[in-house]
Amino acid sequence: MVLATQTPRLLARGVSLSRLKPGGKDGPDGEVLNSDEPFGGTWSEYYTVGGEDQPFRLAIPDIRMPRNQYWPLHWHDCWIVVVVLDGSALLCDWWMKPGDVLVSPAKEEYGPVVSGPKGVQLIEVFAQDIGALGGYAPECHDHPVVNTLYRANGMAAPILPRPKGSEGHAGNQVTPLATLPNVRTGHLQGGQRWDLGAPDDPERGVMLDTKLAAGEVVPPHRHRDWRGLMIWDGSMRIGDHELTKDDVVIVEPDAEVPAYQAGPQGVHMMEFCRTAAAEPLVF
Repeated sequence: MVLATQTPRLLARGVSLSRLKPGGKDGPDGEVLNSDEPFGGTWSEYYTVGGEDQPFRLAIPDIRMPRNQYWPLHWHDCWIVVVVLDGSALLCDWWMKPGDVLVSPAKEEYGPVVSGPKGVQLIEVFAQDIGALGGYAPECHDHPVVNTLYRANGMAAPILPRPKGSEGHAGNQVTPLATLPNVRTGHLQGGQRWDLGAPDDPERGVMLDTKLAAGEVVPPHRHRDWRGLMIWDGSMRIGDHELTKDDVVIVEPDAEVPAYQAGPQGVHMMEFCRTAAAEPLVF
């Protein structure tokens, strides 16, 4: 497994710009496609929405997985969102394609996750990075993919008792979405939002699916907590900077975000709020 990092550049004080590495599902320079690791090598780079001095951050790993890699049923200890960016993947009994979205609450066992016949690039948003690890049920103790890839990173696989409410999954390889009423699915189309936590929890994360029409302008503004955005399609200008598909912007609390304007084809982006306090734009 390759874990990459990059140094963002500043657009303004407290506003930084990064960019997803090229290569899509095959990884930068074909690192995933050409890997000789047993069960296929993965490539990942993490973006965090939050400061090191805070109790948690919203984490957004950009993950590239080789074709037909199989991860069994598992869970995470925080709310998650999965968005396929390139290729395809089987989650539970749903073949996800680019733009498809799956939202799962904390401690909800789901799976399997199987990358498609040509591999997959996806983001898996963790609402609170301190709860990202989760676990695998006891019958996965000798699962070859889980054990091999965790050991490759110097870790032991987290084999734990099933979360409460998932006991009925024992003996099964698939959790059909119809049996997971708390898991939501959708597709990026603009004008959508998802709470990543209880609606009355002020520390819940929020994900927004936002479209701006061609030439639409958002004036300078601030956010009361950390916020990020990732461009899915189209383009826009922030101040003097042109942003296009795969650009990632991270905004610190109370930083002045320069005015931005959607490009000639408009812009479609995903926005990520560390907590609900970051959702409103403060002018």
